[in-house]
Amino acid sequence: MPKETNAPRKKYPPKVAETGTRTIIKGMFQVSLLDSAFHLLMAILLITGLLIDLLGSWLGGWLFWIRQVAHGYLGTLFVIIFILYILKALVSKKMRTVLTATNYVDFLFYIALIITGISIASANAPWITYIPELAEALAPIAAYAPTIHIVGTYVWILFSTIFPGGILHGLATAYLISHLKKRSERGA
Repeated sequence: MPKETNAPRKKYPPKVAETGTRTIIKGMFQVSLLDSAFHLLMAILLITGLLIDLLGSWLGGWLFWIRQVAHGYLGTLFVIIFILYILKALVSKKMRTVLTATNYVDFLFYIALIITGISIASANAPWITYIPELAEALAPIAAYAPTIHIVGTYVWILFSTIFPGGILHGLATAYLISHLKKRSERGA
């Protein structure tokens, strides 16, 4: 007969108070700067993309700054972080144990959004000035890229809402990585 223990049962996802959310976000940066940057940039790009799409006609002069700076240049930074994130997933067995099938489908969405985003941006300054070959190489999909980018974003939002994803996934990933890190430190 198995021995009974009085250990409290863990609940997942953990209940988080308002102050706990701040603690978790702070903890994300302590656990993994790359993971935190990835999820933070993803959230910023999602919010700025929705602003551009849903409120673009009302934003007036702000639309340029949101599209060019907040969405465009942060999108470029996201591409770099995404590449590093994928390399980390390939190298880190701990990270691969945390990823689910939903994460891998998310990665496919990100790749499609990155390719279409790059093809949209490649025809604009400064990319057309410094890398004109990029615009030429992506010309065949440039006409369809904005539509694919916007529809892909909404399908990804729907997918992330129905299946585990989005910001909740980012917080849960940081929690799990933190839990695995604590467990490995206790075992060492």
